Amino acid sequence: MTIQWSLVLFTVLAGCGAWLFACVAIDEFRGAAVKVRVPASVAAVVLLAVGGIASATHLSHVDRMMAALAHPAPGIFLEALLLGLLAVCAIVYAVLVARRAGAGARKAVAVAGIVLAVAFSFACGSSYMMSSRPVWNTVALPLAYLGTAAASGTALYLVMCAALKVEDGAVKAAGWYAAAGGALALVLSLAYGLVSGVAFGEQAMLFWLAVVACGAVVPAACGWIAARKPEAALAPAVVALAGALVGSVAVRAVMWLVGTAVANYFGFAL
Repeated sequence: MTIQWSLVLFTVLAGCGAWLFACVAIDEFRGAAVKVRVPASVAAVVLLAVGGIASATHLSHVDRMMAALAHPAPGIFLEALLLGLLAVCAIVYAVLVARRAGAGARKAVAVAGIVLAVAFSFACGSSYMMSSRPVWNTVALPLAYLGTAAASGTALYLVMCAALKVEDGAVKAAGWYAAAGGALALVLSLAYGLVSGVAFGEQAMLFWLAVVACGAVVPAACGWIAARKPEAALAPAVVALAGALVGSVAVRAVMWLVGTAVANYFGFAL
């Protein structure tokens, strides 16, 4: 099956933006990394917008886009709704921070942002589940989408914290976020690979090298290094982000490449 790169870019970029804002929201409760809150929120909105535009290009023609808007499939509608709500949350939060609004209002928006980030990154994968394609028809697929989005979003947050030179304690925490995001990507990507049989099929090398090694082990290890040495966190942060993005793209590419499988016996996609 041909890889639908516009849809891959949509879920990679928008998922990264979603989890970037989730990190901002978490640090709102910790009272840390104040300097990075507005820039990271703006970056999250940009990633969500660019991802949405990439998704629209999949239809390639204005008439098709209008038809999709007029008759939205449940999965498409849910993704668009969650993306829009998440973008609004990030914009509102940035405005509240810029205007020095009360902590209660900021925290309320932060809670909504965390919930929406998790729901959106999961929904991006769940919309592909269908009985006609056994290697897609498993809850492990949207979980893998969620895990790789978490790895890339937390790694980007670490890059921004290190680049903007927030306090060492905040950089250290961001390093642990990236390590946790990489660990989550490792567990959930492995779950998808093993349950679907992708880990043993024709795309096994791509799965183990790009998805597991680059997309999960690298950000987890680099996040740990950054947390241990926050004063020199930028280099491992950049490596973590690069690895996470490679893995995030790869798991989605693998999904499309094995999408023609018609059976899945004993864990092997045929």
